[in-house]
Amino acid sequence: MSVKRVIIVDDEPAARANLCAVINKFKQLKVIAQVGDGKTAITEIKTLQPDIVFLDIEMPEVNGFDVAKATGHLNYQLVFATAYDKYALDAFDTKAIDYLLKPVRPALVEKCINKMLHQQELVIEGLTTQPSQSDQLVLSDGCVSRILEADHISYIEGIGRYRRIHLSTQGKATHSVETIISDTTLDEFIKQLPSNRFLRIHRGYIVNAQHIVNIRGESRRHFVSLKAVELAIPVSRSQYQALKSWFG
Repeated sequence: MSVKRVIIVDDEPAARANLCAVINKFKQLKVIAQVGDGKTAITEIKTLQPDIVFLDIEMPEVNGFDVAKATGHLNYQLVFATAYDKYALDAFDTKAIDYLLKPVRPALVEKCINKMLHQQELVIEGLTTQPSQSDQLVLSDGCVSRILEADHISYIEGIGRYRRIHLSTQGKATHSVETIISDTTLDEFIKQLPSNRFLRIHRGYIVNAQHIVNIRGESRRHFVSLKAVELAIPVSRSQYQALKSWFG
């Protein structure tokens, strides 16, 4: 059995120690370096050629994004571990396969590691399905692909040049995240998702129709409510009649 070599990069000694303690539980992994600054991290990653790097973002002088950019040509799996959720969109512009928020619970680190060890490693750009529509989607998340069942998706939201996939209760439990960021367009999503289950009810939203709880009108506008989702999702005028027809 080959052992995957890991480097931990974080300017906080306690954060490095916490990650190391979890990683050391896995006989398939070996921590080969713990680094406290970005400049040294670049040198160590280039020299040691790790298989996995756990990387903080906010560090003095050279931050995590600088490290990722400088070493992006190397073949390793990257996981960001940071105290700030504001970097999530930028993180997935890199080769990152996961984004863990501090304080990182050991259970989430273990799930992240298990995915890296056991998921089928497919190098896929964007979202692909086999065949053109499927109840199972493969969503590229860097070097490793996340396998999403249709039931894992609650709704998809357009946010500028990205899309945010909001996971259902089942999806959150399976993937240990609440949302996934993708640059796949809503048009591409709707072509590949099962048409008998997913509806584009607004130019900025696709919903899992089986999760719809109700449709309601407010001041000449219409909204849908989904299971376990607080947000009232708008329905465009052009799609309202189609939505009513879909429900018979």
